[in-house]
Amino acid sequence: MSHRTPSFPLSSVRLLPSAFKNAQDVDLRYVLSLDADRLLAPFRREAGLPTAAPGYGGWEADGLDGHIGGHYLSACAQLFAATGDPHVRESLDHVLAVLAECQAAAGDGFLGGVPGGRRLGEELAAGTVDADLFTLNGRWVPLYNLHKTFAGLLDAYTYAGSNQALAMLTALADWWLKISATLDGDAFEEMLHSEFGGLNDTFASLADITGRDDYRREAHRFAHRAILDPLAAGRDELDGLHANTQIPKVVGYARLAATTGDAGSARAADFFWDTVLTRRTVSIGGNSVREHFHPSGDFASMVQDEQGPETCNTYNMVKLAKLRFERTGDPAAVDFYERATYNHILSSQHPDNGGFVYFTPMRPAHYRVYSKAQESMWCCVGSGLENHARYGELIYSHGPEELSVNLYIPSELDWSEHGVHLRLETDFPRSDTATLHVTADAPTEFTLRLRRPGWATGMEADAGGQLLEAGPGSRDIAIRRTWEGTTTVTVRLAAEVRAEALPDGSPWVSFTYGPVVLAARNGADGVPGCEAPDERMGHVASGPKTPLAGTPVVTAPNPADAVVLLDRKTLTAELAAELDGRPVSVRLEPFAGIHDERYTVYWPAGVSAAERTAELAALDAAAAGAADVIDSVTAGEQQPESDHHFAGESTRAGGSEGVHWRSATGWFSYALAGPGDAPAVLRVRFRAGSLEGTGHELRLNGVPLGEPGTAWRSVDADVQDFVVPAGTVGKLVFSVHALPGMATGDLLSVQLLRGDATL
Repeated sequence: MSHRTPSFPLSSVRLLPSAFKNAQDVDLRYVLSLDADRLLAPFRREAGLPTAAPGYGGWEADGLDGHIGGHYLSACAQLFAATGDPHVRESLDHVLAVLAECQAAAGDGFLGGVPGGRRLGEELAAGTVDADLFTLNGRWVPLYNLHKTFAGLLDAYTYAGSNQALAMLTALADWWLKISATLDGDAFEEMLHSEFGGLNDTFASLADITGRDDYRREAHRFAHRAILDPLAAGRDELDGLHANTQIPKVVGYARLAATTGDAGSARAADFFWDTVLTRRTVSIGGNSVREHFHPSGDFASMVQDEQGPETCNTYNMVKLAKLRFERTGDPAAVDFYERATYNHILSSQHPDNGGFVYFTPMRPAHYRVYSKAQESMWCCVGSGLENHARYGELIYSHGPEELSVNLYIPSELDWSEHGVHLRLETDFPRSDTATLHVTADAPTEFTLRLRRPGWATGMEADAGGQLLEAGPGSRDIAIRRTWEGTTTVTVRLAAEVRAEALPDGSPWVSFTYGPVVLAARNGADGVPGCEAPDERMGHVASGPKTPLAGTPVVTAPNPADAVVLLDRKTLTAELAAELDGRPVSVRLEPFAGIHDERYTVYWPAGVSAAERTAELAALDAAAAGAADVIDSVTAGEQQPESDHHFAGESTRAGGSEGVHWRSATGWFSYALAGPGDAPAVLRVRFRAGSLEGTGHELRLNGVPLGEPGTAWRSVDADVQDFVVPAGTVGKLVFSVHALPGMATGDLLSVQLLRGDATL
């Protein structure tokens, strides 16, 4: 399919029984279990109104107040469009009514739960712009947070047809334009150094809806030239960048390309798509480690770290794939959309309690943790509320005289403007057959296009006795005819087991059958629990790691030959591998169905199992020192810093080639977990080459470490020498202070180690 085919409104599609319909139903229950008045508390507070209920805790009380409320508005609108459920419409209308009250109380169009949000606008309008990667004027990503309100109102209009929401959105957008008008180009670009979500996407969409050029100009102002320009020039400078800060920007570029034809935005979106898809994406459709793009030539951290691909990233990459397909007809966009949907997105929700996953580790034999509805308020909860409402959005698409079937997900389509109805029945991918019932209210001529997926080894269709086959290289079967009454079309898709290495070519492999990633269950030994605790790092599966050297090695020269499909109906397979000098057989099954236990997606590969196991053992030995770490912060990374109550003035994060750091001309600090009465050592590391001409003082609980101005590259200090004099046993605040007129060095990390750790 090399032509543009817009998708149908979500309200035109209804899911039929399947894993996706179950996920949608579970999501609906999760959304309705949330207390809208608690989500609205930050908005009422910022409007100066009394709250009807106390706000939620976690991130909703820690600086990102109101961000889940914006996602909730989007989810309610999308779920109403997808299901027609009256209860979720009632929730949507209630939220809009309260938000309208908040906006009216503000009196100037402002609407948001951002702590001090209106004051932030006043500061920016006065020319005060203190932007860091994850803070703006001392607030945690306030523009990212505000974008959730923008997006929620836009979705309430787009999916649920609320003109009230559109009026509120334009008032909020106009409030912003008054602030923006006071910022010159340099100040605006400086502001964009801080994460701002997809505000360029929202302004581009709003411009398309209203026809207002000032909104379109604002979308271009939010382009962030530091990211747009290298991408448009074909330069991959993504290493080390926070992934989900960048992806929404690129969704905005793609939106501008689609709505305005802007060539620079199109080049940037296309190059980003190509490099992320081919160089940075793992088999389940996810990307990033510890929320950041690691070096594209080194995926070692992907198979070693417990903080693997983040669900929010894939949430936004799926948006980008949809826009790309609608604009270009690129079949690879649907291939990715399908892979990500069947694996990362579907697996990111617990099929029973509905809990959402933040990180999906690719480390062998690790596990995931799931959110609790009334406690966990992470970003991936917000995007998760939406993910499972949107399964119907790209199953079908259309042109003036054609209807395309893109995904083989059981569903019904109402193509009302042509009087055509389609019912797609299938147990795909556990069956190779899909049956479509095409009903025309009156004789109607159009082309039915049936996508041949990139993974399909063969495809044929029977349209009422008309036999058709997709030839070599063909990406669809096109059936042109006048459709009358009901016609049954049967589609058969052939698949095979395939092996996929990591994009860097390292000796790790995963296995797929069709779009489905196969994985192994590894039990729950040592897993402390799969429900996330209500604490700062609760979204991380921080329990014991299984040694890499215990992973069976795939020794077949062609790894795909090591797998035999046992049962198509269950998609179970058997993997032949080697461990400890003997052959082993491992049962594989669809990854998306594995929950509440350890799992393995990627397997070490090599002709010599002994050599690969020895390499893995060396990695285990190198990581053994992690057991000595009581607490640690990687400077310049968003979540580790925010989880340790980062504070500071005149400070800036930086990074290059996957290495992150923080410096300041003022100061910055982190709160560390106290060691109790046990002896502990503080270890501080600075970036080599960053100390020349700098000067700083390190403090622990306010007590200097060494003489002021000492050019520390590293320091190991006995914590008790500083905790006890300060009289604050159990409380540790580490801070770096620039000496007058100077800048600090670039801090890489600070660790709190057991007192007997090897220094």
